[in-house]
Amino acid sequence: MINFFEIMSQSQDAWFSETIGEPNGNPVIVRVMNDVIAPFHTHETADEMFIVLSGTVFIDTASNTKTINAGQSHIVAVGIEHRARVEGRAELIVIGG
Repeated sequence: MINFFEIMSQSQDAWFSETIGEPNGNPVIVRVMNDVIAPFHTHETADEMFIVLSGTVFIDTASNTKTINAGQSHIVAVGIEHRARVEGRAELIVIGG
């Protein structure tokens, strides 16, 4: 059994990302972001789902920005260029991509 809250609590890095499983070939990633902006990128084979557990994550695309707060999720469709950014600390689960 994996306790992802325990994994997250141990990270103080600006960016921490650890794959905790791959059900049906889809990576499930525990991620911690501290005052960081990820580079723009595109996933060519799968959608990417962000589930925010704490903090706020901004997902930027060419056309808009989505604000995802704790307890919310957002899916970026395959082929859409995007980036995640955080002011402060956010803990999240990322699936796919």
